[in-house]
Formats: sequence, C-alpha cells, structure tokens
Amino acid sequence: MRTTLFWIISAIILGVLGGAAFGYWEARPWTSKGGATPSAPKAADKDSSAAPAPAAEPQAEIGDTTFNFEKMESGTTQRHAFPIKNTGGAPLTITYVTHTCKCTSVEMNGRQVEPGASAVIKPGDESSIALEWAAKVPAGPFRHGATFTTNDPKHSKLDLHVEGNIVESTTLYPSQLNFGTMRVGQTGKAEMFVLSFVEPKVEITSKEVLDAKLAERLKVSIAPVKKDELPSKDASAGVKVVAEYPAGGSIGPFGGSLKLKTNLKQAPNLEVPIFGNVKGDISFQAKGWSEPTGTLHLPPTDSAHGVSVPVYAFLRGPHAKTTKLSVKSTDPKELKVTLGEPKSISDKVVQVPMTVQFPPGTRPMVRAGEDQGGEGEIVLDTTHPDTKEVRMHVTFAIKP
Repeated sequence: MRTTLFWIISAIILGVLGGAAFGYWEARPWTSKGGATPSAPKAADKDSSAAPAPAAEPQAEIGDTTFNFEKMESGTTQRHAFPIKNTGGAPLTITYVTHTCKCTSVEMNGRQVEPGASAVIKPGDESSIALEWAAKVPAGPFRHGATFTTNDPKHSKLDLHVEGNIVESTTLYPSQLNFGTMRVGQTGKAEMFVLSFVEPKVEITSKEVLDAKLAERLKVSIAPVKKDELPSKDASAGVKVVAEYPAGGSIGPFGGSLKLKTNLKQAPNLEVPIFGNVKGDISFQAKGWSEPTGTLHLPPTDSAHGVSVPVYAFLRGPHAKTTKLSVKSTDPKELKVTLGEPKSISDKVVQVPMTVQFPPGTRPMVRAGEDQGGEGEIVLDTTHPDTKEVRMHVTFAIKP
C-alpha cells in the first residue's frame, strides 16, 4: 500500500515540474530585451562600428646596425654598406644628422654626403647607407658611426656604427705630417716614413691630398730609403714621405689628409693626417684660446641658452693701424662673429674686440675634434699687405 502511494505522489510531482518546464520553454524569456542573449545587431549598428582604414606609412626594415671590421691596419680605410628596405606604403625619408668622428664619411644613394642631406626610398624599394672609416688614431679598439632620422614612426632615430681593432704591421713613423708652427711667408717642411715589418719592399703607387685648398699649396715627394737608414731596426723596408708647405698670406691652423696607395697586401690604402699652424702680425686672446693649435674652445651649452665668448684680436707691426678685419665665413653657418671698433694700444699695437657666439635656439651639434665631428672654423679677411686671411678653429658642444 505504501509503495503504491509513493509512486502516485512521485508521478504527480514530475507532472507539475514537466508542465512548468514546458511553459517556460514556450515563453522564451531570453528573447526579450532584458534577456542574457542579445538580439542580432541591426545593419545600422554594423555601419556605425566600422573604423576608418589606417593611413599608409613608411616602414624601415633594417638589419644589423653595427658592423665589426675586426682587425684594421693603422692608416688604412675600410667601408661597409648597411641595407635599408622600405616595406611600408609611403615613401621613406632618411636624413643624415651627424657623425661621431671626422674620419667617418657617409654615402647615401652612392654619393658622399654631409650632415643635413636626405635620401628617399619608395615603397618596396631598397637602398643602403655606407660608412667609410679611416684608421688615423693609435692602435687599439675603436667604435664610431653616424646618426640619422627617418619619417618611420617606429624608427624615428637611426644610429649606425662600425667598430674593430687597429693593429700595426705597417707603421707610419711618425704617425702624421706635422709642420709645427711656422711664420707667414715661410715654407715649412715635414717628413715621415712608411715602414713594413713583413714585406721586403715598400712602393707608393699613387698619392693624393684630399683637401682641395691644401692640395693647391702642398708639395709631396717620395724618396727611397736604405734598410740601414730606417728609423726602426726591425723594419724590413720603407720609404720617406717629404711634404713642403709655403705659408703664403694665410695665418692660422691648417690640416687635411694625404692618401697613399701602396703595394703592401695588408695596407694597400693609407691615410696620413697633416697638421700645421702659421703665425704672423695678427694674434688672439680669449678664455679657451689655444695659441699653439689656433683653436678656440667654447664652453659646453644647450640649445635653449646658446653661448657667447668675448675674443680680442691684436694687430701688431708697422701696418697695425691701417689693417682692417672683416668676417669672410664661418663653419657651421650658425656660428656668429661680430667685430667691434678698433682701439689703439700703442703706435704698433691695435686691439679689435670680437664676439663669438651661438645664439639661443641653435640646433644641437658637437664639433669637438678629430674623433668628435671635427672642428668649426672662422675665417677673417684682412687688408694687411702680407696676410690676406686669418683662420681660427673652434670646438663646441651644444646639447638639446
């Protein structure tokens, strides 16, 4: 009896639950606005959610940005090209900003360029930037390069470097043609040896003075040298390089490079630094002025403030009172020079105040010597009968 009653009650409960479930299914409450499942989006909704297609942009694809030359002979030059491809949808513009060393030259599109030059790579095209470095510093490790900017948002700044280690199996002795200090109107003489410690003979097959103005004055000759007359007992062979420089009517430091091609397998190309300084009746005084090198060292500054330094030119001798100075050129062009009124100190001494400055807002740049971008230069014209121009080197560092 109890068993029968249990099954009757169970059947009634299951019937009620089944009916409720069937009714809930028929009502489909999840299709209403407050349900968990959203209705299918309307066509208008689809149109309003569509985002505009992004604009085409350039995209620079660059491999390694540093190349190691490994071992380089002292005085030799090496060259490496860095490939750059534009994989974007707009032209890629690359602008050369600066280099770390005057001994590093830059080529874009197959031609040598200076800071400020630009190159454009079309979408899908590939080009290259080549760095050539001349090992004109003492033996040891080196690392130099150049900085560029691009219009690729992901590569707005690009730094390329070459590095390696300078070794000497061929020696330049001394390592440069140094004329020292000479008087205006005189002819100076400098000598050096190209020595080999491996090969039995040294021959210079060609020579070239790389600076055009220096090439007009400098006379270079090559003289054979007997083994027992070489400056090193360990050298197997060598030749003497003799250079003569007539100072003419130009006062101030001069320099450049002499490129030599040789028969030496380990050093087929040599680049020899050339230095000298010419003095006369015009000299300078200033804080940061180096008389032996003819260089004005400006204090470091930033672009917002600029820098201004007073300099005094002194005219001496019988033509002091009749000599006039004027600014011929400056390098870089942002370098400004202002001349004041001459003041007689005595019958044969006249003082001319000068102001050398980089105005506030000058772009950041560094020109601090051979291994830091080279040097700036000021050239003054004069009416002195024996001195047609005066040159000053300038070093500086302007930070952002």
